[in-house]
Amino acid sequence: MNIKRIKKQLDYQPAGLTEAQIQNPLKLMTYFFADFPIHETRDNLWELYKGWIHHSSQYVDETQTKDMLCFYNQFTEFVNACYVYSEMKKQKITKSNGWVRKTIP
Repeated sequence: MNIKRIKKQLDYQPAGLTEAQIQNPLKLMTYFFADFPIHETRDNLWELYKGWIHHSSQYVDETQTKDMLCFYNQFTEFVNACYVYSEMKKQKITKSNGWVRKTIP
């Protein structure tokens, strides 16, 4: 998938990604996990899910509850995969002009 097509798809979504983040999503993932370690990310996601269940339980039907649990499980898997990917790709990180740049040997 080329960058033009990705940008076009993002234009229809509330992505909020900068040009630099689109060009280097690994940097964004690396910063995310530096600010929110994987165990904290999982805990925060669980707290969001618990809050949704607690505040919406009297208004939500069974299908919506199942869908949210499925979303929670898949989003947790997605976050875990992003973490693994960012750690695997983070071979050498160098700083130049305030930007973190991955260098490939």
